[in-house]
Amino acid sequence: MRNRITKILLWVAGVLTAVHLLLLFFPFDKLKEFKAQPFSHVYYDCQGQLLQVTPVAQGDRREYIDYKSIPRDVHKIILRTEDRRFYLHNGTDLIAITHAAVQNLQHKKIVRGGSTITMQLIKTIFKDKDVTISRKLRDIFYAYVLEAKLSKKKIFELYVNSIYFGYGSTGFASAARTFYGCTLDKLSPQQICCLAVIPRNPTFYDPFNANTNCADRACALYNKIYKQKLSVSQFMQYLPQKRFNYPFEAPHYIRDVAEKGPAQPQQTLTLNLELQHFAERTVRQGLDQAQGSRISNASLLLIENKTGTPLAWVGSADFFDEIHNGQIDGVLIRNQPGSSMKPFLYALALETPDPHGNPLFTPSTILADIPQEFGDEKLYIPSNFNNRYNGPIRLRIALASSLNVPAVYVLNTIGVPNYLNKLYELGFDSLRHDGIDADLGLALGAGEVKLCELVPAFSVFVRDGKDYSGNQIYKPDTARLICSFLSDKGARALGFGYTQTFQTDYPSIFKTGTSNQYQNIIALGATKKYTVGVWMGNFSGETVVGKTGSSLPAWVAKNLLDYLEEGQSVTQDMEFPEPENFEQKKICSLSGMLAGPNCPATVYEYFPKDNDHETKCTWHVKTAEGVQTLYPPEYQQWARRTKPDLKINYSDSPLYIQTPKDNSLFYYSQLQKEKQAVSVEVFGGAEEKLLVYYDEQFYGEVERPFVFQLPVEQGRHTCTVECGLEKQTISFLIK
Repeated sequence: MRNRITKILLWVAGVLTAVHLLLLFFPFDKLKEFKAQPFSHVYYDCQGQLLQVTPVAQGDRREYIDYKSIPRDVHKIILRTEDRRFYLHNGTDLIAITHAAVQNLQHKKIVRGGSTITMQLIKTIFKDKDVTISRKLRDIFYAYVLEAKLSKKKIFELYVNSIYFGYGSTGFASAARTFYGCTLDKLSPQQICCLAVIPRNPTFYDPFNANTNCADRACALYNKIYKQKLSVSQFMQYLPQKRFNYPFEAPHYIRDVAEKGPAQPQQTLTLNLELQHFAERTVRQGLDQAQGSRISNASLLLIENKTGTPLAWVGSADFFDEIHNGQIDGVLIRNQPGSSMKPFLYALALETPDPHGNPLFTPSTILADIPQEFGDEKLYIPSNFNNRYNGPIRLRIALASSLNVPAVYVLNTIGVPNYLNKLYELGFDSLRHDGIDADLGLALGAGEVKLCELVPAFSVFVRDGKDYSGNQIYKPDTARLICSFLSDKGARALGFGYTQTFQTDYPSIFKTGTSNQYQNIIALGATKKYTVGVWMGNFSGETVVGKTGSSLPAWVAKNLLDYLEEGQSVTQDMEFPEPENFEQKKICSLSGMLAGPNCPATVYEYFPKDNDHETKCTWHVKTAEGVQTLYPPEYQQWARRTKPDLKINYSDSPLYIQTPKDNSLFYYSQLQKEKQAVSVEVFGGAEEKLLVYYDEQFYGEVERPFVFQLPVEQGRHTCTVECGLEKQTISFLIK
């Protein structure tokens, strides 16, 4: 007998196992589709303020909550309301079905369905609301399939996240937000009861438009579960009062975060909503000031220097402004940054050695801000934004006043490939596309970069030369020198005057830029804690009017830094540190050399401590007539055109043909051919006369200054000049 019972039990167990396996592997594609449905993503700022709950299909919200996070009262109320024996059955509850059948027969209509939570989930998966026997049988079958495939916890979790409450809200988590403006764990049992009754008929139990119906049913449910005796009128206070208005903050930044994915159901971002709102207001105020300048849009990125994380991200002035392409993110698109790139160039120059291993450039190096030609066949002739030339300029002033010709000279000296490699190190990946094509124009920001590349790169200077990965991009002393240049209002005065835009009550650095076609105006600002970048212009590419500088974006950047640093007394940790391997010495403000007894104006400047090659000023010479200033020969053309009374020390340098450059290319034209000529200017030389040979034939003799013209004839030509024992030759082509 015992063996027979054992066999029967084994047979039953085998059958049940076989049935379970059949159900387990029974195809259920709709379940896969259902589980793959997107959920809303919830974004908070760094202070826990809600930024966005992203919509899914048709703008609905469907927040996800896992089983462990479902509050105990929610669990309790759902089970008591929908399926109290949920954890005891395997998909169907025969007791509930029997009770439902009896009630339906008594009332001669369907008043109860007897569906379990699992069966209700099946109905949701199939999106079928037909009240038919065939549908009920299908629900029962697939309930068994679902119970075989998923755990009870997972089924309950899916159910809680898939119930529709109306008002575009799916799931209890979204319902709590939509109706009460908070997360599910913040609700009271009374409020949960209000939510629990809505899915039975979202219209009939609408807490806003049918609040009596909702309160009546919810009150009865609450009293039954919690053994209370609240009246409906007393319970009315627990109904929601108004529908939650979902915020839509920082849309460009959140879109960027979502695209980088994979996104978590809930994310806390580094953005600070208070700063975001202030940045947006300030951007709009800046645009208000730009009326009449044909500027329609602006973007802003503010980062925290310690980590490089964004605190404010304004992609455009108005996300919903279709006329001005408001959904374009100006933080992420490529634009020409203009002179805002110059600090990276000068920082590299300070670290470039000469052939003897000594610094090729120092803060006191004199750069010639005079008309110059660069290149050969691709001739490049830069000019300053005001079309003026300032003669000899110290490197500090050249950067702080954003002069163009010295910057191109520096780049031509250190080489475009070297500069590009440094820019790649800084994170300017945009320049990998066509940076090399910009050639010497890179000195003036001709290559297109993104604001999200520019701002972190600029912060390297206030981070002692390090990027956020800990890489030492520049030496600490180099970064400190750049901070010294960019915070020096005296050095900035030549280019910008003593404008209040850049002056702050706390240590700060600023750099602005304007693209060569005036399509973009940019400003960068930084303190030890923060770095901000602002772009203004038009996404359509239309040029701006009336502004060659970047005072408007600089005003926006400064206002944001003022807001961050307001009310704080300047402490030592806010100051930019001094370079450790440099010392300040008195120099001639004109020649950049160590000050001599005849120098009329002197300043203090940083010198490398181990530099033993310093010389005293040779530009100021005492004569019987008093102190005279003798300029080097390369300034003869500039002096002749702007200051003819200047004295030139012509013999101070070797013989050198300044223009044209060797291997230059010229084009012959039939128009006004009798007026065409090749202008030649020669510097240096020990004698006062110059012998000129054109195509190896003697052409003539020239006296100081050595400036003359050669006839234009198509073909390859040579020009040789002799001054005493010195001789120079160039070649050029006329097509």
